[in-house]
Amino acid sequence: MPEAADPQLCVPTIHIIDDDSDLRSSLLGFFESRGMRAATFESAGQFLECADLSQPGCILLDIRMPGMTGLELQAKLARLGYPLPIIFMTGNASVASSVSAMKAGALDYLVKPFRPESLIQATTQALERNAKLRARDAASLQMRARVDKLTPREAEVFGYVSKGLMNKQIAHEMKISEIMVKLHRGRMMKKLEARSIADVVRIFDEANRHAS
Repeated sequence: MPEAADPQLCVPTIHIIDDDSDLRSSLLGFFESRGMRAATFESAGQFLECADLSQPGCILLDIRMPGMTGLELQAKLARLGYPLPIIFMTGNASVASSVSAMKAGALDYLVKPFRPESLIQATTQALERNAKLRARDAASLQMRARVDKLTPREAEVFGYVSKGLMNKQIAHEMKISEIMVKLHRGRMMKKLEARSIADVVRIFDEANRHAS
C-alpha cells in the first residue's frame, strides 16, 4: 500500500514577508496562538527561494522592502502562475500603490497598524479563496485526464457534442455514418463518465479551463 500523505502538507500556510523583524515575530505569534500555520521571510527573494509555493496558503506582503518590492513580487508570482492570494501591508497609505495592487489581483490592502479582527478576516478570506481555486484546478485536471483517454475520433465527437450538434449533424461534419457516430459517442461518454449532454458540456468547459 502507498504511504499516507503527510497531513501537515495539507495545512494552509500564511506566508509573512516583511523586512521588519519585530513585525514578523509578532504576526507569527499571533497566528500560531490561534492555531494557524505561518512562516516568515525577511525579503521577497528569501520567500521565492525557500517557500513551497505548491502548497495551500496565502501571502501577507509588505509593499516597500529593500530589493524586490511587494508589487514586483506580485507581478513575478503572476508570471510564474502561482495563485496564492495576496494581502498587502503598508505603513504608508498610498492611493496609487493600493490601486496598483488591487488592479493586479491583490485580495486586500491593510494599513499598519491593523486591528486583529481585520487581519483574521482578511487571511480567512484569502485561505478560503485559495481552497476554492485549488479545488477548481483539481477538478480541471481530473477532467483533462479523462479527456486524454479519448481516441482522436472520440475527441472529435466530444467537441461536436459539447457544441450541441445532433448525431446526424456530427456524421455530416465528420463524413461518417450515424452508426459510427453513435459508437464513438457511446465510448466517449463512458470514458468521460458522462451521463448526459450537460455532463459533456461541463467536462469540456472544465478541461479547457485548465488547458488555457
